[in-house]
Amino acid sequence: MRKYVFCTAALFVFSTTAIFAEIIDKTVALVNGEHVLFSDYQKIMNPIIEQYKQVTPKTDQTDDKLKELKSKVLDQMIDDRLLLQEAKRLKIIVSKREVEEGIKQVKTRFKDEDEYKNELKKEELTEEKFSKRIEDQLKQIKLIDSQIKSKLAIPSTESVKGLFDDVKTAMDGKELKDKSDEDKKDIETLAKLIKRKYSELVRVKHILIRSAKEDSMVKQAAAKKKIEEVQAKLKAGDDFSDLAKKYSEDTGSAENGGDLGYFGKGDMVKEFEDTAFALPVGETSAIVKTEFGYHIIQSEEKKAAKKVAFDDLKNDLTDYLRQKEAEKKYADWIKDLRKKASITLSNPVE
Repeated sequence: MRKYVFCTAALFVFSTTAIFAEIIDKTVALVNGEHVLFSDYQKIMNPIIEQYKQVTPKTDQTDDKLKELKSKVLDQMIDDRLLLQEAKRLKIIVSKREVEEGIKQVKTRFKDEDEYKNELKKEELTEEKFSKRIEDQLKQIKLIDSQIKSKLAIPSTESVKGLFDDVKTAMDGKELKDKSDEDKKDIETLAKLIKRKYSELVRVKHILIRSAKEDSMVKQAAAKKKIEEVQAKLKAGDDFSDLAKKYSEDTGSAENGGDLGYFGKGDMVKEFEDTAFALPVGETSAIVKTEFGYHIIQSEEKKAAKKVAFDDLKNDLTDYLRQKEAEKKYADWIKDLRKKASITLSNPVE
């Protein structure tokens, strides 16, 4: 999956006049008199749609889900604009050194300076615009720290123990009593994550040639032929990682030589998972067919299951409770900012 320099927030902020917005660009929203431009929206939306189409099965790619995704992106852009306006009102300042450090951190995601500059070019960014976005992002972080995180109380030991008991109940498949549907869902999700962490894990590499059941017979046959050609290269002694980088159509792992990292049971589709867990470390599978296409899997490492203990989870559960409280306070706070703001969707995104 392609690295996007800005995946945490919609940070395309420009200061434009009304005349410029009307003549040069469309306005999708007006936030306290500031224009959110359609061109900025597109720059954020296009890579998100590209990623959505890559990771979502075609059968699940509906017009309603795409419309919902677009709406969420626009909402995030509006929220980001409100945050920057609030940061300005509270005179939150970011130093040049902080911006430079932020840029340096982003650069660590790339193998070298050329890859970093190529990414800027792909996203039509100059160094100056990139620096401005990092500055805006840091202002948002400082604002949220000052208004939300700094005001959070440390969860009590009793509440952490209570959460641990709830998680254990969910892990054992028992009913959670006296909980709202939302709390049940959150605890069950947390229980799955913890169970995954403490259950048997495997780490594999894979090579994927995409093929969907909706594809024509000719296209499916071409995909099968391609994976067989890759398999032949492996049998001839070619390096798995090199072949993954060259041929795999799972862009999220291809650049890492096909490495998927560790995962537990239930994380992958059944056909892939069954093969991955059955495969001895160091061995390579036959061709595996899933809803995503054709795979060849190589087992890298395995970790045995561990017993879940409170002391091992205490810090993580404490952080979880703090995060949930922060999310609640943030939602209430941003809702209040929206309530006080003048927001007009002048050209709603379809």
